[in-house]
Amino acid sequence: MADQWPPAESGWPSTDGGVRRSGVRRAMRVVGAVTVLALVGAVAADLGKDSTPSYEGFGGTDLTPSPTAPSQSRDPSAGLLANLIVSDADVGPGQTVSGLPGGNGLRVPTLDLCNGTYASEAQRTARLQVAVVEGLSETVLSTEAVLYSSGAATAAAFTELKSTAAACPDTPVESPVGLPTVTTRFGPAPDGDWPQVPSVERLAFAFETTDENGEKSRSVAVYLRRGRALLGVYFSNADEPKAVVEGKTAFGDIVNIFAERLAKLPVAAISTTA
Repeated sequence: MADQWPPAESGWPSTDGGVRRSGVRRAMRVVGAVTVLALVGAVAADLGKDSTPSYEGFGGTDLTPSPTAPSQSRDPSAGLLANLIVSDADVGPGQTVSGLPGGNGLRVPTLDLCNGTYASEAQRTARLQVAVVEGLSETVLSTEAVLYSSGAATAAAFTELKSTAAACPDTPVESPVGLPTVTTRFGPAPDGDWPQVPSVERLAFAFETTDENGEKSRSVAVYLRRGRALLGVYFSNADEPKAVVEGKTAFGDIVNIFAERLAKLPVAAISTTA
């Protein structure tokens, strides 16, 4: 990138999950705001629709009870996904874990970075996503655990993420699944000094989205893969990080917790074809 982004005074978080001193960000709305992640920013979206983005749509009143397992999945390892996602036992005071509409099924897309089209979506066999909500309305984190038909399918998903991010234009991109049109601008990868868990591959993106009304938001989306399992960790407001998982608040430390969970999955469950 020719210019520095984000600028040092913007309030963009440092790679350890902290926030630079200057810059104040408004609190994020939950389910009606497209960010990250996430996990994880704000573009109008209706979380009640089956085309809800995985990390980009949080907020409002459409949160559901937290699911404990994927629904209607024939994958024999589907029950293991509950061991990967964030739970109420993980989060800080005043934070709770809630389900998302369609969060335990395959009708909602997993990959929607830069409103791209991802052929690997057709290879998913089970999916479970939940969000961490602070107070009554602010989503601060989401985790999404997914099984694919093979390790080659998750590798393809990572290839698609890299190519889509690299080719993402600096102009508005329409969604292929009926989501809001947004402009996405990527910053430097935020994970340069994060710990690395053996056997787990990681992709991390920091980016700014701008909706058609000119409203901007900054978010972080992290993807982890091991064999045929993929885990997304989405920070939904990177300018004002509030997620607390097992007492950790830095982005890298939180992601490391989930990477270690992924590393503990039985080899047989993630290396075979479902």
